[in-house]
Amino acid sequence: MKKIFSLFFLFFITNSYAVDPRLDWQTIETTHFYIHFAKGYSKLANKTAKLAEAAHNKLSPIIAWEPEEKTHLVISDETDQPNGYAIPFPFNRSVLFVAPPDTTNSLEDYDDWLDTLITHEYTHILHLDKVAGGPGKLRNIFGRHYLLFPNVFQPVWLIEGLAVYHETDLEKNIGRGQSSLFQMMMRMEVASGIKPVSQVNLPIRSWPMGTSFYLYGVHFYQFIEDRYGKHVIEQLVENYSHNIIPFMINTNTEDVLNKDVEALWQEFSEWLEEKYKTQIDNIENQGLIEGKAITENGYFTGAVQVLADGSAYYVRNGAFNYPALMLLDEKGKHHEVAELHSGARIDVHKDAGVLIAQPEYCEEYNQYYDLYIIKPGEDEARAITSCGRYRSAAWSPDGEKIVAVHTDKSISQLQILNKQGKKLSTIWQGKDNEVIGQPDWSPDGRYIVAAIIRESESWNIEQYDLHTQEWKKITSDEHVNVQPRYSEDNSSIIFSSDRTGVYNIYQYDLRKENIQQLTRVKSGAFSPSMNHENGSLYYVGYGANGTDIMVLDNVNQFSTDVEKPQSTKQTLNKENVNVEISEASEYSPWPSLKIRWWEPYLFLDEDQTEFGFSTVGNDALGIHNYGLLAAYDSENQWFIGNLSYRYSNRLLIGIQRSTDILTNANGDFLYAIKEDDAFASIIFPQTKFDYSFNFYAGVFTSRDSVGRKELIAPALLDSEDNILGLALTFDNSEQYIRSVSKNDGRSIKLIAESSDVIDSSFTGEVFTIDWREFIPLGGQHVLALRLVEAYGTDSPDPLRLGGEDSDVNFFDILEPVGEPIFGQREYALRGYKEGLPQLRGRRMQLASLEYRFPLDLVERGIMAPPVGLIQYSGSVFVDTGGVWQTGGSPDKYYTGVGIEFHADVNFFYGINLRARLGIATGLDDLIGDDRAYISLGTSF
Repeated sequence: MKKIFSLFFLFFITNSYAVDPRLDWQTIETTHFYIHFAKGYSKLANKTAKLAEAAHNKLSPIIAWEPEEKTHLVISDETDQPNGYAIPFPFNRSVLFVAPPDTTNSLEDYDDWLDTLITHEYTHILHLDKVAGGPGKLRNIFGRHYLLFPNVFQPVWLIEGLAVYHETDLEKNIGRGQSSLFQMMMRMEVASGIKPVSQVNLPIRSWPMGTSFYLYGVHFYQFIEDRYGKHVIEQLVENYSHNIIPFMINTNTEDVLNKDVEALWQEFSEWLEEKYKTQIDNIENQGLIEGKAITENGYFTGAVQVLADGSAYYVRNGAFNYPALMLLDEKGKHHEVAELHSGARIDVHKDAGVLIAQPEYCEEYNQYYDLYIIKPGEDEARAITSCGRYRSAAWSPDGEKIVAVHTDKSISQLQILNKQGKKLSTIWQGKDNEVIGQPDWSPDGRYIVAAIIRESESWNIEQYDLHTQEWKKITSDEHVNVQPRYSEDNSSIIFSSDRTGVYNIYQYDLRKENIQQLTRVKSGAFSPSMNHENGSLYYVGYGANGTDIMVLDNVNQFSTDVEKPQSTKQTLNKENVNVEISEASEYSPWPSLKIRWWEPYLFLDEDQTEFGFSTVGNDALGIHNYGLLAAYDSENQWFIGNLSYRYSNRLLIGIQRSTDILTNANGDFLYAIKEDDAFASIIFPQTKFDYSFNFYAGVFTSRDSVGRKELIAPALLDSEDNILGLALTFDNSEQYIRSVSKNDGRSIKLIAESSDVIDSSFTGEVFTIDWREFIPLGGQHVLALRLVEAYGTDSPDPLRLGGEDSDVNFFDILEPVGEPIFGQREYALRGYKEGLPQLRGRRMQLASLEYRFPLDLVERGIMAPPVGLIQYSGSVFVDTGGVWQTGGSPDKYYTGVGIEFHADVNFFYGINLRARLGIATGLDDLIGDDRAYISLGTSF
């Protein structure tokens, strides 16, 4: 089992996501696309077809590329998070998550979410698929080989930046490249210091993690357009598409502009300074009117609401802790109320409690927002909906009802629920391209205010009259007006708007019907809350390390009247494009499962001559996945190779034949062993946001037989190892954004394996418990404990202690699929050699204790070869264990102590691994050893 399936890492890293295989999937075709969709989504599929063809007509001439085959587009409504991804290997495929953005999250500037999404993802397809010159000729031989996609081998900011650049339309005011939010983020990057390219190349953990690729990337292309012209962007794409040697980024810019990337980045930094320092100076010259920070968590902290008594609730979501609901009492003290999920939104009622909308897993394949309540005095959120798809909600004034936004098939509804979460009525349903978010119920009970984006309009604040069932516009302009909330005394509506080019807080006076500006910040102000007209203003403020809660006192004295500009936004309806669309047919995986590439396989040594080919593939939905290696060993005259198949995330089966050469002490050949392995496992998952609970069943068979031997070598019996296994796993461990390891919770495995069900050279059962506990010590410091006990009966494959290897093998680095569940018999005991007879038996105990601590966040790398260091950390440890044959405990425990230094390294811009340099001392006088080692992955 030591080599089985390892070849197929490339498939698993390019196709990690599969859609729900239980749905009734269908397909339509256009000139350039296959559109795959579930039953009930035909309207969205037809819209996608028209928008995709329009995107092709626009982008294909610019990028100067026409794919040889049709691109597969998969419509997915299995998450409430707006997103998508595109993959060119082994064929052009993009998955579109159609739930539209409903608040400021960097994606809010759009006129049609699906149009913007398709434009972005299809830019990726054309860019990454584009090939010319040598790589193009080699594709004629090897097919769509993963090394023959030159544009894939670039820093992510160049790839994502180009897609954001093309999603942006300055005339229509859509796309992140012109959004006030991205300008805000870059303004604060300039204010705090522009990051060097050696840092932006990496998946950074400092702020703005997750967004830096998009933010710096689109600005870089805008800089190129401004200084050198649009045609240079096209030249950079064209020139690199010829590149046969990966990662030659500097060569590309030198060919086109006679400058390497470092020199261009210096120009780029100066361009950013000139552009954004002017903005900063203009804002500061007007006089800043901004609140004082009352939190220092940064990152994604937000969603604040102040109550009439002056207390306030907010969501903490920083880099060094888990998301939590926090209470700021009247004395200014912060109290943790309950743990939340990332992305949680809140609404507070003094009697009914805190209403929470947060994401949760639904029936394994979906992740939807549900509603939860924390009643006064309680410290745990209780779900009142299941698979509800309620992304935002608010209490009625009496706390007996809830108004909630429900989104399904990209259509928004405003629903009324009772406080038990049962739907009472739908009071409004949006049309296509109408999205509603962030509702609030007026204190007098008559009105509901919300942010709405409508056809040919931007986000505006509108008020719904529950009596007349009509909407009234509070704002009607081309800006982004969001996150409205009534004041506690019902005198005004406060909201966030970018009408000055900077997100500030505004107040609409319900009596005077005018708008006043309340803040003038340098960065951005969001999610306002104010308990009465002359009270303190609480809001979420953006800073150099993300968002924090701000408080501005004496608001009224700073107010200034603001005009209400009328909307001038115009939208081109791309759905009117004449597109030929086929009739829908039942989805078939077979056309996309065909072999599309191959690579030669060759292995030579004195006793083996193996030659053949390998490939991997999958279907368009990512449900069916396979890998194949077929080769012939001419020296030993037998076929070798492996074949594996994975069905979604449920079933994995495979077979393998390999050759193992045994030699004598002088290295002379004795035996060529044929190793025939087969493996099958099935998983029944129960996944939630806070934990996962999985049941595994698997069978592994291995037969070793002598295929060729030296004449003088003694006869060697064939051996067979057949294991039937069952396992239960539980994991609620957490790793914070800036953790050096898992920080909190536990991971438990209960495993039972039998060698008696199927004939085997081994007999008996092995029962294993593996418990890992993580205890936070504050910040990035953690105490990690592990206890393993394995109990074997009869004569199983022996358990073995020793060595320093981690639970992670090389291929897990590329796609962390976790350590093997079944067949594990070797466990590290640092400070002792592997293979010692004292550490071999049928029963085993092992305990480890580690104190893990941070050292430094580095985030620097080099362009070529693409290697970077993310951070250093370390640990001190003690291991103790024993192995024995009979009885309830070992006769002796062996202990090792030591220290490790960890380096989180990034390769090729996308592969992260942890390298461990350790020094361990075995304390046993007889077999203990002083050992220095280098290993990959964490110890556990």
